[in-house]
Amino acid sequence: MSRNYLDRQELAELVRECHLTGAPSDRLGLSLAKIAGGVWDRFQHTADRDDFVQETVLHLLKTPLRKADPTGNLFSYFTTCAVNFGSKLRDKEQGELRRFRAYAKDRLDSGEEIPERE
Repeated sequence: MSRNYLDRQELAELVRECHLTGAPSDRLGLSLAKIAGGVWDRFQHTADRDDFVQETVLHLLKTPLRKADPTGNLFSYFTTCAVNFGSKLRDKEQGELRRFRAYAKDRLDSGEEIPERE
């Protein structure tokens, strides 16, 4: 496997191996990390690339991997799963930011200070 390219047949073999053994290999994890990194590079769903890649790989190793069909286009499948998961992460991050802004506005409107983070 080259540095920036995933071979579809090799990815399919890694998934087959995982389905047979019940445990993902390090090479499969690295392949999923490449996919997640590529998704972040294109869409930048979150502020931090490393956090996005880690969370997305952990997500892909769960249900998406279990449902993966080695006879299909796994690259497209895992990429789609990563994009959808990234959208959920972005929406969660945006919601937390909105809630904090509302909280801060309420505190400031009432004359209170916003507590420092510890």
